[in-house]
Amino acid sequence: MDIEEIKHLAELSKLEFSDEELASFYDEFCSLIELANTVKDADISGSSYVESVDMSQLREDKAKESMPVDLLLQNTPAVKKDCIVVPRILE
Repeated sequence: MDIEEIKHLAELSKLEFSDEELASFYDEFCSLIELANTVKDADISGSSYVESVDMSQLREDKAKESMPVDLLLQNTPAVKKDCIVVPRILE
């Protein structure tokens, strides 16, 4: 990952950084990526937790009635035809 990719991610996220903030963020971001890779590559084959999960103890997945649409939409800033209106981000 390089600075240009960080700038691109920031732009997609609608974030603005000064050059100093970008440099600092780049170092932190690289550290986080390194940590994520360490976790991803960790050998958990001997972990007692992973081996002790009993899949039969999980709850059954059952369909149930949804919340009423008007209740779900009551705190949204804009609604059109029972849908939440959001700003367009793609052209």
